Amino acid sequence: MDPIEGLLGRFHTEGYLVLPGALAPVEVARVRAGVERAFAEPSTDGYGEAIRVRMFERGPEFEELIDHPAIAPVMEAILGQDCHLIAQNALMTGPGQSVASGFHADDVVRVPIPAGVALDPRIAMPCFVVNMNLYLCDVDEAVGPTEAVPGSHRSGRQPGPEDMGPDGRPSYEGRGPVPLTGTAGTAVLWHDQVWHRGAPNRSADRVRLVQQGSYGRRFVAQRFYPFVNYRLPGGILERATERRRRMLGLHPRGAYG
Repeated sequence: MDPIEGLLGRFHTEGYLVLPGALAPVEVARVRAGVERAFAEPSTDGYGEAIRVRMFERGPEFEELIDHPAIAPVMEAILGQDCHLIAQNALMTGPGQSVASGFHADDVVRVPIPAGVALDPRIAMPCFVVNMNLYLCDVDEAVGPTEAVPGSHRSGRQPGPEDMGPDGRPSYEGRGPVPLTGTAGTAVLWHDQVWHRGAPNRSADRVRLVQQGSYGRRFVAQRFYPFVNYRLPGGILERATERRRRMLGLHPRGAYG
């Protein structure tokens, strides 16, 4: 079996993938240094101190992640050959902090399923957006990994009170949250409809640094503020490969124009 086909089957069944070693140690060091520089500067975009957005504006090390050979083929297998980047952010989570600590499916429920109705197992839940975390440090359970409830992307709803156990954590069809841990360089990908959260950082003195990338099908709008008026800075397109240009939104003509 083609390795990508195996990953695709696992993604559609579980709703997530953990890919150790997606970035080599030298890449981790380079990207981490860029993220640390970004957080050394005050936030000026109104998003707060825990996040930095549009990281591809901050240097070639982030541009190169857009079509990275360990990432782009998987995104294209899930979302199609005309997919594109919709967001590229960095996160810093210190002790006692968390990112989106409540379990949820992102944005809106895209394929609602009525209560009491199960998706036929022969049908894969359509995927329109894939989120990715690149771990820039070792992420164990203490430092606050992404957690996901296996198969919950097939529920067609947000988690509700009826899904919660005595510990306040949801389960779906008898399966509870799985911590998506990994060493530095690991890529964690998840279907944006899987129930997930960023677990709290319960360590005493460790900071979790994560480089994110979110990809969508072509018809999904890119989320580069200020959105319709956004313009890529000069030089980014000139340096880009053909694949990266498309992933930045330079598509051929298609339906509707």
